[in-house]
Amino acid sequence: MKKAILILIAGLLLTGCAPRVKVIKLSDLSPEVLTEASKVQVFRLDNPTPKPDIEKYVGEITAYSCKHLMTDPPASKGNALTQLKVQAVEVGANGIIDITFDSRGTDTWGTNCWETVQASGTAVVFK
Repeated sequence: MKKAILILIAGLLLTGCAPRVKVIKLSDLSPEVLTEASKVQVFRLDNPTPKPDIEKYVGEITAYSCKHLMTDPPASKGNALTQLKVQAVEVGANGIIDITFDSRGTDTWGTNCWETVQASGTAVVFK
C-alpha cells in the first residue's frame, strides 16, 4: 500500500512539471516531416488572398508554442505555426485556413507555461 501511494505521489509530481498542452518539439522531428510541413498552404482569417478550391474539410487543429522553463526560448507565432503545419500533415491535410493567433502570459493552471502563443485553424485538403 505504501509503495502504491509513493508511486502515485511521484507520478503527480512529475506530471505537474510538464506543459499541460500538446507541444511538438520540432528538433525531434525528421527532416522529411518538416519538409512536408513546409509545403502546407496557410491562409489567415484576415488574408484577402483567394483560397484554392477545397476538396475536404479535415477538422479544427490547435498548436501551442510554450515557454515552459525559464531557459526555454520565448514562445513565438513562427513556432506555433510550424507545429500547426506538422499537425496538418499528421491528419492528411495539405492546407490550413482561417488561422488565428492568441498570445498569453503566465498561465499556471491552464497550460503551465510562462508564455504561450496559440495557433488555431481548420485543416483542409485543397484540390
